[in-house]
Amino acid sequence: MDILTTVTEFKLHLKAAGYADATLESYRKNLDLFCRYLQGLEVTDMRKVTHALICDYQKAVMAEAIAMESKALKLRPVKRLFEYLVKTHKLLINPTEGIVETSRKNRKIGYVLTLEEIKKLLEQPNLSLLTGIRDRAILEALYATGIRLNELLTLEVYHVDLGDKVLYIRKGKGGKQRVVPLGKAAAVRLREYLERVRPYYAKKNPKERRLFLLNTGLAMNPASVRQALRKYRLCAGIMKPVSPHTFRRTCATHLLQAGADIRYIQKLLGHRDLRTTQVYTKVIPVEIKKTHERTHPGKDL
Repeated sequence: MDILTTVTEFKLHLKAAGYADATLESYRKNLDLFCRYLQGLEVTDMRKVTHALICDYQKAVMAEAIAMESKALKLRPVKRLFEYLVKTHKLLINPTEGIVETSRKNRKIGYVLTLEEIKKLLEQPNLSLLTGIRDRAILEALYATGIRLNELLTLEVYHVDLGDKVLYIRKGKGGKQRVVPLGKAAAVRLREYLERVRPYYAKKNPKERRLFLLNTGLAMNPASVRQALRKYRLCAGIMKPVSPHTFRRTCATHLLQAGADIRYIQKLLGHRDLRTTQVYTKVIPVEIKKTHERTHPGKDL
């Protein structure tokens, strides 16, 4: 089983599964590094890759003077490759079984906005302007659902159900689909956008099905969303960096603060591994304790 041929097949599988471009590029780069490592050992057959060899590769990666998350990014594609080969019956045994990418207990999750900061940010778009109505709908959707930027931008009009107040994520990470609740505030702002703004923008490009449009009728792109966030952050006087992923982290953290079950948050965010979601629990131990004391049924016993 030729290694380069097998890795190329896996890359094509990832693309067909709908992985984001940034993820595909990261996997490509780090799988190429793994292939070069194998070539240096004169291993050309995937069936010759052993658990001991993978352990040696892990040691080599862990010895590098790079951040822990960068080390995880090098190891993760290798684990996914062999999981795929076992799942598709090309290998009987997974040589990466038991290999831990990196310890997640010290992983930093980045900036999280406070409730006051979120409120200020949501108030920044000028609702007397069409762009302001659109941008307010985007901010509310990001905060209410915690969806990824790529998921937001690939939403189509018929993915919105305002009656049930949900979004249908058809192109989630790894090609996975899920349904996420909108909540009242986001549903109100999306309805306003759909009724007052999108029909006007769509006149210039009536065949475009994606939900969020520029005033030219073209679909919004990552740069246009990030530019809007930067503008509103500065207007709100928020010194922290604010990106679409900041909203995702903030959504998860605020739900935990309010007492939401972590497995619910895992499903909401579309996390494959519960450990990814558990990273958020370490930033709010005091808030969780207060919520537990306030809401637990046995608090008055």
